[in-house]
Amino acid sequence: MPDGVVLHSSEFGVLLDNAGQNISVQKFTWITQAGLKLSVLNLDAAIIELCAPDRNARLSENILLGVDSLHEYLQLDPAIACAARFEPPLSRVAKQHSQDEPIPVDQARVWLPFVYGTRLQLSLEQCRNNKSRLIIATITITVEPSNVVRIQYRTTCASGGLYRLAHRFLVNLAGRNAGPGGTYDHVVQLNSDSYVDRNCFLRSASENLADMRIAQHLGLLLYNARQCGNMEAALGGIYAMNNASHEGFAIRLIHTDSGRAMELYCDYPWMHFSTLSELPPGQDELVPFYPRQGLHRLSLVFDINRFVLNIVDALEKGSSKDPKDQSEDNLLLNGDQNPELQGHFMRNAGLLIHPLGCPFKIKRAPRVSPSLAFIGHTTLKFGFCKELSKSQPPAIREINCIESE
Repeated sequence: MPDGVVLHSSEFGVLLDNAGQNISVQKFTWITQAGLKLSVLNLDAAIIELCAPDRNARLSENILLGVDSLHEYLQLDPAIACAARFEPPLSRVAKQHSQDEPIPVDQARVWLPFVYGTRLQLSLEQCRNNKSRLIIATITITVEPSNVVRIQYRTTCASGGLYRLAHRFLVNLAGRNAGPGGTYDHVVQLNSDSYVDRNCFLRSASENLADMRIAQHLGLLLYNARQCGNMEAALGGIYAMNNASHEGFAIRLIHTDSGRAMELYCDYPWMHFSTLSELPPGQDELVPFYPRQGLHRLSLVFDINRFVLNIVDALEKGSSKDPKDQSEDNLLLNGDQNPELQGHFMRNAGLLIHPLGCPFKIKRAPRVSPSLAFIGHTTLKFGFCKELSKSQPPAIREINCIESE
């Protein structure tokens, strides 16, 4: 077992199969000395916990909009669970159960675990189309001391056909308790120059006001989406990856208040990136965050030479926003919501990231001959960004000059 990483397992709960036999749901947890924590279930290969440290390497918060109990997980809409997903997807319908009612589970959702050192391998045999097609899938997860998570996916189909597999992530780097306020405070860069519109045409990102290749504040993207009157055109679509390899990141997220930064690498041809349609608007109107100002801000907070290559030492400390002020901001953003929706799991207050092959036919797209075997990789790298400059924001006259250029 490598130094700096510990992997242990525990029982997360017990379910019943269709024959009434008990099935143990196990939770596998990695903890690194650098403050990263990852928890995975053998049920749906779901990731329920992903804790990353803040800029001061002191506070490690769950950045996944996950759950705390098995019963809570089973009540989730499968569309928002951070689980491994086949493509084409499984046709399952979520059924509500009471707290005390035993919940039967399909054994096809339970993966067989195998642990070797700090490496976890989950395997599954899935029968589809009335058992005429047998799919064998494996997921291998490793965690490195430098806060790097590597996931490998393999699928084969004995009777032919291509079935991809990948995890869906619902992320908020501000922490799962941050709410919409934390979602708006992200800087996002997506390595894509084309996307799929509502009519299933592949279009250039330059035709959209929100060019995802430029690192921008998420507030700008939401503002532009509302101005266009079409939220899905900017944030609800499928994006084509420029660099489908480990040489370049697929998506980069930065949360400047906490200092958390994350890069996702993958070799999938497409990615679904969205804020979900339920993200509420902020108080009054969002202030546009102009791209040039965004690039300047990014240069202040982002040390590209040190990002995710090494964990930044504790000498690079920055004072975070006062907790009282942060709670007041969240109250402003969340005040109009139903109190029952407030809490640690706010499905409408995060970013959806899902590497995949495009799930529908793209017009004018190149035709690719599928193979019978699929191998995919996803890598998550975590690091810190520098503290924001305390200089005053540009005056209104300066902003107008930027807009007119």
